[in-house]
Amino acid sequence: MLRKKAFYIIILFTLLLVDCTTTSKTIKQTSKTEPTTEQKPETEPQVKRDKNTITLLFAGDIMAHSVNYKITSYDKIWRDVKVYISEPDLAFANIEAPIDTTKGALSYPNFNMTQKYVQAAVDAGFDVFSLCNNHSNDQLKNGILETIKTTQTITKETKEKSGNDIYFSGLKETPEAPLTFNYFEVNDWKILFLPITELLNRPTASGYINFIKPTDEARKDFQKYITELREENPCDLFIISLHTSEPEYVRTITKKQNAYYMSLLEAGADIVWANHAHIIKDRKIIVDTQTGRDKLIMYANGNTISGQRTKPDFTSANPNDERENTGDGLLYKVTLHKGKDGSLKIQKCESQFITTYINTAYEYVIKPLNQEFIDYLKGVPRNDWAKYIERRIKIDKEQTKDLIEWQ
Repeated sequence: MLRKKAFYIIILFTLLLVDCTTTSKTIKQTSKTEPTTEQKPETEPQVKRDKNTITLLFAGDIMAHSVNYKITSYDKIWRDVKVYISEPDLAFANIEAPIDTTKGALSYPNFNMTQKYVQAAVDAGFDVFSLCNNHSNDQLKNGILETIKTTQTITKETKEKSGNDIYFSGLKETPEAPLTFNYFEVNDWKILFLPITELLNRPTASGYINFIKPTDEARKDFQKYITELREENPCDLFIISLHTSEPEYVRTITKKQNAYYMSLLEAGADIVWANHAHIIKDRKIIVDTQTGRDKLIMYANGNTISGQRTKPDFTSANPNDERENTGDGLLYKVTLHKGKDGSLKIQKCESQFITTYINTAYEYVIKPLNQEFIDYLKGVPRNDWAKYIERRIKIDKEQTKDLIEWQ
């Protein structure tokens, strides 16, 4: 029987593996401005990219309540965190709403996003999106079909404008169609991305969504499907996005839930990226010394952007209740290295906590949770916010952890 050990590392861990240089996304190259001087300088030597190394960034739920739409430009939402999103080779996020352009923006309980709202996230640097979750059918069957059309338009227009490839999946054009997924190549890495949801707020048009019932039988069938899908689509990395059946706003990870995620890794996935809780949870790295292929589970990365925290509790010394926690999220950067022998090593994982900040114009924007932001708030001055952010950073660091399990 495999011997297992687990221990905690806060914020950042580094495995003692080969060190490789990370460069910016090759799929996001921009033209270089020509020098204006008459004598052009010699071309600087280019750093040779290690094609066996890739960096991925995983966000959480992109949401849109009525307050999120009341902003002069959607680009302002992402301005202060764009640097974190655009630098890795691929950035992943969950779109928690239909994108039906035949209707306007709609908030809770039946969401609908505008195309411009989603395009702003694409322009910020996100490349891969899950479209299946408990709000996928908020606008019923027509909303699902319109979402597919809208994402096809975004993909086409982004490619024409910038040359970047954008990927959406999780919805189906017919109930008879198989689960939708993305299978593509980036920087010599073949990536297989499959999003599914175990939750729907209503049964309407469920056949048009990558929906797996959260029953033991359905989950066992899904495990078999994962194995078959990977065999049919050989890849360097298989990522599953799982909108999971679990209570919201709770950090607890049950034994049954963990066992299920582990079974998905055993079935053939390399990364399980779970969401739905609207709160940041732990991450776990599994180091398999026998197969040489490391695995990763993210139990929940919280809200990347939302309008659920409308009135931060500035008076509490420990603002840690349900509503306060929905205001924070996690951008989780993962560096991986593939070996010629088929091994897969997680070289580094980096946590950047973020928060939805309400500025003086009452606009909801995303800010990095760091000392620089605190210093800015003190200088404005918004001392109530500065103290609140200090407390939120402490809560996020103390109550979420990176776990490592050796096998």
